[in-house]
Amino acid sequence: MEEELEKDMKPKFIEDLGMRYPTEKSTKKARFGLYECQYCGKEFEAQSSNIKHGQTKSCGCQRKGITHGLTSHKFYMTWKLMTYRCNNLKNADYKNYGARGITVCEEWLDIKNFVVWAEQTHPNISGVSLDRIDNDLGYSPENCRWADKVTQAINQRIMKNNKSGYVGVHYHGMDEVWTAYISTNNTRKHIGSFLTKEEAVQARDIYIIENNLPHKLSILNTGI
Repeated sequence: MEEELEKDMKPKFIEDLGMRYPTEKSTKKARFGLYECQYCGKEFEAQSSNIKHGQTKSCGCQRKGITHGLTSHKFYMTWKLMTYRCNNLKNADYKNYGARGITVCEEWLDIKNFVVWAEQTHPNISGVSLDRIDNDLGYSPENCRWADKVTQAINQRIMKNNKSGYVGVHYHGMDEVWTAYISTNNTRKHIGSFLTKEEAVQARDIYIIENNLPHKLSILNTGI
């Protein structure tokens, strides 16, 4: 997984800086360019051929993690995948993160800071992963926690194909009805079909209350 991500990662080209000697001792000129680091967003100069062949993959910020041996740390891949989702246009999840404005705070672009936060906050139990409290905001100490799959499912944001404006309420065009559902224990429970959106919202909220579920009420969950 990590090897595949590294293969896809390349700094973003900004400007051709022309030919120059790559080092004082070099007898041959090489073409240089200005690039944007896909890890931290910093602009840097690099030999174009090194970028093309993958010899240079960052502005140098990644060497901090390697220097301190953090590539083998248990939170390294969590940090790696977080930054890839937000910064790597070729990442499969970029459309759901970086493309819609989800960023990694400046503090966490340095892996050392993220690891310190993770070690202090992780509950040391299995089955939890990094989760953003507000799905419309980025990754930062104030907006992140460790949560299990159930909690993350409850905290889901409204999908693009949801025209109701409410989580768990969809319009079924073929039957011309509004359907209400709820996801729990990795299964989707169909609550019912209704002629109006308001009836579907009400039915879902009643189901949550009567079954004492931890889900947010639909009437309160319109912006996630």
